[in-house]
Amino acid sequence: MLKIFFSALTLSSTIRLATPLVLTGMGGIFADRANVFNIGLESFMLLSAFFAMLGSYLTSSPFVGLLFGILSSLIASLIFGVLVIYLNSNPVVVGIAMNLSAWGFTTLLLDTIFNIRGAFIDERIKSFQSIQIPILKNIPFLKDVLNGHNLLVYIALISVVVCYIVIYKTPFGLRIRGLKYNETAVQTAGINTVKYKWISLIIRGIFAGISGTFLPLGGLSMFTENMSAGKGFLALAAIMIGNGNPLKVFLACLIFAYADALSVGLQGFEIPSQIVLMAPYLATVLVLFVERIREIRYTASGKGA
Repeated sequence: MLKIFFSALTLSSTIRLATPLVLTGMGGIFADRANVFNIGLESFMLLSAFFAMLGSYLTSSPFVGLLFGILSSLIASLIFGVLVIYLNSNPVVVGIAMNLSAWGFTTLLLDTIFNIRGAFIDERIKSFQSIQIPILKNIPFLKDVLNGHNLLVYIALISVVVCYIVIYKTPFGLRIRGLKYNETAVQTAGINTVKYKWISLIIRGIFAGISGTFLPLGGLSMFTENMSAGKGFLALAAIMIGNGNPLKVFLACLIFAYADALSVGLQGFEIPSQIVLMAPYLATVLVLFVERIREIRYTASGKGA
């Protein structure tokens, strides 16, 4: 049983399960830094998952599915941006409304287009194929953990480094970080804050579109109602835990995904299924609790100084 905790299969599954969380988290970081809070990440993932499936179904191409997924997520970002930035609507209310609407909308489309409720499986839905990386093929253990994933998994891993560089090493990153801490000061410096908010929303839309595409086309070749299943909220929790730092957000996503992968591996043992299925969410609560305790201690030590 102990072998499951650190087996190559568990770690490989962790990377795969972390992919949608990482992609959504990386995109969400930009919106969070630009002071555009959005609790509706779940809706972006679910909408892009459906339309990615639809695009792949119509053309038998996962790349067209990816394009459909990104476009649908960008449209959702446009709607969110108009409501929040231009109409000054409450972002939390808008996010909740979009989450509920996305669930109902995708269920309606599934029933209307395919006359199916629940799950839709068709041989015309094509997923991204696994990629063999020559440099990893002959490295023991690593070849089983890091090799043989699909394109979207590697995009997620690369995006962590790219996002870190953009946010902390470029003028663009400096400006959106300034929006988070003092938007008035940024405006006073003559920077168009609305422009940077829109750019951040577009980036978030692209990442969420790739993330949602991974759900049906990352290997399953199917779509189910409410396919995002809370992953948008886990990504949001990772953003909060990581405080907008891509490396910390990535680590939080790995912890959540590891708990999920472990829960799958433990289902074969005599452990109540309810406890096993609760593992990812218990990990989320635990990480949030630990992070909050750390913040309280840091604040207390600062006051003491």
